[in-house]
Amino acid sequence: MPTHLSSSRRSARRGCAALALALAALPAAADTPAPADAFPSFESYIKVSGQAPWVSGDGAAFAKSTGTPSTGSGGIEELYYTKDLSDSTTVIANGRALGGSDDYLASLNVATADLGSVDVGYKRFRTFYDGVGGFFPLADQFEAMSSQNLHVDRSTFWVTATLAKPDHPVFTLSFHDEMRTGMKDSTEWAAIVNPDATVVGGVLSGTAVPANTPFIAPNVLLLDEHHDILEAAMTATSGKTTETLRVTSDWVDNLDSRDYVKYPNSTVTADPAVTVQDDQESRKGTTFRVLNQTETKLNPRLTVETGVTYSHIASENGGSWITPTYSATANAVYPAMTAGGIYGGSQVDDYVGNVALKYTPNPNWLADLGFREEADAISSAGGFATTTLASTATTTASTNLTTANDLTYSHYTEHIATPEVSLQYLGFARLALYTSCDDRIDRGNQHWINPYAAITTTGAGVVTLGTAPLSSVFFQEANQDNRNVKLGANWNASDKLTVRVEIFRKDHVNRFIGADNIVGTASYGGLYVTGYDYTGVTASLAYKPLPVLSFTTRYQPQTGSMSVLANVVNGGLGTESTSGKTKGQEISETVNWTPTARLYFQGNLNMVYNYIQTAYPVVVVSATTNVPTPIQNANNNYISSSALCGFVLDKRTDAQIECYWQQADNYNPQISTGGQPYGAGFQETSVTAGLKHKFSDRLLADGKIGYLRKTDDTTGGFTNYHGPLAYVALTYSL
Repeated sequence: MPTHLSSSRRSARRGCAALALALAALPAAADTPAPADAFPSFESYIKVSGQAPWVSGDGAAFAKSTGTPSTGSGGIEELYYTKDLSDSTTVIANGRALGGSDDYLASLNVATADLGSVDVGYKRFRTFYDGVGGFFPLADQFEAMSSQNLHVDRSTFWVTATLAKPDHPVFTLSFHDEMRTGMKDSTEWAAIVNPDATVVGGVLSGTAVPANTPFIAPNVLLLDEHHDILEAAMTATSGKTTETLRVTSDWVDNLDSRDYVKYPNSTVTADPAVTVQDDQESRKGTTFRVLNQTETKLNPRLTVETGVTYSHIASENGGSWITPTYSATANAVYPAMTAGGIYGGSQVDDYVGNVALKYTPNPNWLADLGFREEADAISSAGGFATTTLASTATTTASTNLTTANDLTYSHYTEHIATPEVSLQYLGFARLALYTSCDDRIDRGNQHWINPYAAITTTGAGVVTLGTAPLSSVFFQEANQDNRNVKLGANWNASDKLTVRVEIFRKDHVNRFIGADNIVGTASYGGLYVTGYDYTGVTASLAYKPLPVLSFTTRYQPQTGSMSVLANVVNGGLGTESTSGKTKGQEISETVNWTPTARLYFQGNLNMVYNYIQTAYPVVVVSATTNVPTPIQNANNNYISSSALCGFVLDKRTDAQIECYWQQADNYNPQISTGGQPYGAGFQETSVTAGLKHKFSDRLLADGKIGYLRKTDDTTGGFTNYHGPLAYVALTYSL
């Protein structure tokens, strides 16, 4: 069912009904040929639709899940118009205007043979979010924004002009203006006092779980982002070589912030609820990029491709992180600057060169050899202010506050080499074999200084100057190795059976070790190593025992492990420890059956089993000592299925019935005693029935009615919804 809903059910239904009567009354054009089948494909047409749900439950959750508002939508779902202005010039117009879902499109393309084209347009669409912070099962407490209905609008305006004369270079000039505005729920959660915490005299008491365990609160991200892109390109062919030159410049101007309520609905008077506007960040950046690519066909068996790219990025950052903080001694809230008056700048210079050889010694062999070389330098510097209150202060007067101006600096260099090779062999009848491997070898150096107080000023006016302590100075060698290998075969056993199998292996290691060869700095930076490896198989089988019956089976198992190592020793590297193991399997089946020309069936089943094993439950949470709970094992298993039946009622009418079901059962609320109960637990079902009818050779109608239902254990059922919805559309040939 189309996912476009309207802000007015009544106006959508009335508008579609009135348009149906008006279009049905129009006479058919005398020059319109009668279509050969019942449902013709129109060259130019307009499609008007309306959709109206009647949802009971959480409308914001419905909008997020379906991508459409719970109030409905309606308007022009699709407009396509094409016309030949002359023997060499064609104009194409596209449009869409759906109220409620705020989905709009308007574009115009004019193309002239042997000359070029101009394309101009604007589009905007809306993404919905539900502003849910979380649910604490032990107290049946649900946290959400005062209004759960959040959305983000994304829009683009573009102009592209192409000059393409025969036997001449092709020139292209384009401009894009992109915007992202609105509000969405964030994955960065704020603190909330455990509703089951022990409180004595308004103060958290005791160490037994769950006395002082922080939980989650709603967090909303406010977006105001702009991005402009200007690009010029030329493609020319000279002899056996085709060359492309592209110059791009873009500008970014973003202003984002984050809102949340700290300790909402708290009964702990020592930490009263306060509204926080945090992480106010501004970013302005410019990028200039030049790319040159060539493709030279030396002979029918050998092709050489080259590429060179230079990019320069410069940015300026600003903003403030101000978090109201409560002082029990002063019994007051004061605006502590976590990072106020942020300022900073950074720049990146990146150089990339690559070469590839495509060699076909005979029709059975194809070899690709490539090498990519990249070098970049990244530097940044900035600062911010912080505020602290004297620990013994009984008031939040300015004389008890200390303001510090912190500075920071960083400089990174990287040298990345990536050899690549792929082979394909077609020498066996009905069998194709292929393999590929690449190794991304990254060798870098990092030098940075953690923020340190360069100037500290107390409320009494005392100014203290400071330098960066050695414990804040870091030098590291940053080495990363990412290896990927795959081997596969495609076997067309017969006209009825096709088998495809691919085996892959990923082995990635990221190693950061403090340098010990810089005079006067010892070996600041210690050692930190992370890595993972995965091995998996992708297999599919397509079997068609009868012309009217086919089966498609897919199976994707994979296993892997993650490791980590961290220490501060000088010299020895130590031994990596396995931090997690993962196993996953995905099994799917699709069946298509067309017993007669008037009836068809399709069924789909998809089962996913994904398991990540961590240290849990090796570390045990004590009933008397508040030991941090380890992350529980992750089970990401779900099953989804769908069934579709379509049949012909008469020469002018088709019918369709569709069912969908999905379920996950991985939610474990018991872990909430000392941690977050991660894991999905939901069930989603829908049933729809629809008709498609031809009123005339120029007018088609679509109608659907359905019922949707979703339950979600992870929010305690507070975001459940269910209800019917109806959709109607009319398509008229222009």
